[in-house]
Amino acid sequence: MKKSFMSKLESKLMPVAQAISKNKYLISIRDGFLVSMPLLVVGSMFMLISNFPVQPWIDLLKNSTFNGASIASYFSSVTNATFSIMAIFIVIGIGYNYAKQEKTSAIFGAVVAVLSWFMLMPFTTAYKPEGAKTAVQVASIPLDWVGSKGIFIGIICAFISVKIYKWVEDKGWTIKMPKGVPPTVGQSFASLFPIGMVIIVFLLLGFFFH
Repeated sequence: MKKSFMSKLESKLMPVAQAISKNKYLISIRDGFLVSMPLLVVGSMFMLISNFPVQPWIDLLKNSTFNGASIASYFSSVTNATFSIMAIFIVIGIGYNYAKQEKTSAIFGAVVAVLSWFMLMPFTTAYKPEGAKTAVQVASIPLDWVGSKGIFIGIICAFISVKIYKWVEDKGWTIKMPKGVPPTVGQSFASLFPIGMVIIVFLLLGFFFH
């Protein structure tokens, strides 16, 4: 009875699992996140070292300086370069892997993924100076967007931008160079119109959302 139930359950779940394992969107997300995994592991190690729950150790890192900066700040720079901008690595990885799934240029897939995401990003951050009553907008890349909070929007941008790039490429709207031109140069010119179309689409989306 038990064996029969398990076999029935397996027969129902296996097709679903196989379909999920072959889904190019889920594969791209999985492989894209794997790009950031070693960075997050290393960043976690430095975060653990700099915030080890022993107060004398924390005080030592804060009070020990090198070239005018504390040792703790050097460890924090590693954490900021991994956790605070983790979405950038993930979007690059997803765009790269999804372009491979779509049988197009992987490197330009990564490029248009980041490009489209940055086009929707507000390049200002609200900052309130000390003693000021109101906040001012400072030109910057907001960490909320390039950190964990921006991953969802980045994933959507990666899929849409690569899909547009592939669609334009399949239409044949590319610049074809002579045979003697090096492949990298030919690929760069062939990507002009697809990248231009991605920019136009996300420019219109930017107008709509703003």
